[in-house]
Amino acid sequence: VSARRDKEHQTIIDLIRPEDQREGLYPVGRLDRDTEGLVLITNNGPLGFALLHPRYHVAKRYYVEVNDVLGPDTPAFFESGVVFEDGTVCKPAHLKILSTASDKSCAQITISEGKFHQVKKMFLAFGVKVTYLKRISFGDFVLDEKLPRGSYRPLTEEEKSILKRYLN
Repeated sequence: VSARRDKEHQTIIDLIRPEDQREGLYPVGRLDRDTEGLVLITNNGPLGFALLHPRYHVAKRYYVEVNDVLGPDTPAFFESGVVFEDGTVCKPAHLKILSTASDKSCAQITISEGKFHQVKKMFLAFGVKVTYLKRISFGDFVLDEKLPRGSYRPLTEEEKSILKRYLN
């Protein structure tokens, strides 16, 4: 669970070894309980705020699998900005179809905001259901595919220099 604490489920913070714990650690942004992938963790409030603030338009890219066909019209649907049934309007998203079939299609979607269950709701608005979702990038940070699920690593020096851009 992408939270500091949860009464029912293990959290991302619970996965951090005691020797790596720091005061005030929290995940930047959230992933649904059934979504996996890249999560940044910090104890720097201004940094976390900047990474999530709409002013910075930090792109988040996901690998997604759905239960039906994604046809040639699909990217245009997402590029035009999706509107949910409740009237919520999403910013345009970029969709790249990787494969398509009647029982399973795969794609990458890039969004610059993070509304509640946004990716899943966007695909539902298109008429298909997400069956698997994984965040593969957050801004210039790309998921280290060699890192086992539920594991973590410190940022490289190059990645630390990327963060400095958000603190100006």
